[in-house]
Amino acid sequence: MVDLIAPPAGRDPAEVVDLVRVALSDGDLDAAIAQYERGAALRPWAHSAAWPDGTVPHWLAGLMALRLPIAARVCAVIPAGGVALVIAERHITGADADCQPVDLHGVGATVVRRQHGGVWRIAADAWALTGSGGGIPA
Repeated sequence: MVDLIAPPAGRDPAEVVDLVRVALSDGDLDAAIAQYERGAALRPWAHSAAWPDGTVPHWLAGLMALRLPIAARVCAVIPAGGVALVIAERHITGADADCQPVDLHGVGATVVRRQHGGVWRIAADAWALTGSGGGIPA
């Protein structure tokens, strides 16, 4: 069945990070992907190198497969014309599908760009998640 209700769009740079958090926590991959521009980059930071590179849908599906809520707190928004850098702390905690504890946390950097119509979409996203458990499923 086709979802006739479009995912919400960020009205400001910080809201985009929260919309991704909500979509992943709710298990709505399409709504999470909708927050990214076509061709957007999503990569781990160097100290999170155990997480494989992949496309935005692969990464987000892996995070969502943990079936755990994601907490995010925006620490700073640095605007520069039609783009902004959003720095946010993220935390994923709970038990995975195998009842193994997961405690991932870290700071991420998200570059968002204003689109036509005034909404914001993610152009590049770097997540630094360290801790225990929670490798992205293949």
